[in-house]
Amino acid sequence: MKTRLMLRFLLLGVILTLPLSGNAQKKAGDSEIGLGVVYGFDVGADGEMGMNVNLYRSLTDGIRIGADFIYYLLNDPQFQNPRFIELNGNINYHLVNQEVFRVYVLAGAHFAGYRYNRPVTGPDSEESKNEFGLNAGGGLEFDLEGIILFAEPKRTVGGFDQYSITFGGRFIF
Repeated sequence: MKTRLMLRFLLLGVILTLPLSGNAQKKAGDSEIGLGVVYGFDVGADGEMGMNVNLYRSLTDGIRIGADFIYYLLNDPQFQNPRFIELNGNINYHLVNQEVFRVYVLAGAHFAGYRYNRPVTGPDSEESKNEFGLNAGGGLEFDLEGIILFAEPKRTVGGFDQYSITFGGRFIF
């Protein structure tokens, strides 16, 4: 069900942009820093919200590389001090690269880790796990003269398999 919803969202974005002409507006050398809110559909029992910090650098007019860090705001009363983080390295390819509107696909590497304390004392009271995986997804951007609003659905496979969607803003510097 979640896979179909994510694919429909991405397909709708691509279809809506097909009639638009492609003027390359994202230029090589542009750098962006951003903040976002993430919802991880498979983090915890019912999914969890998180905070995202990202940094990107355009290599060409249509290709950029970047990294993002996500800290999920876990709220599970059965564990003490739960933490779940992600670090992603991505490459984006712009399918539509216009002055105000852009559509891109992404692929990349993923590292995630969680840690929590059990409410018992002893040597096994803390549990942690780290995993590596791959990312695939896409995104939509609206450039509002210096502030870029974005939505980015993504699927992570390997390690902690999950779907996530990020909404946020980036600033060009």
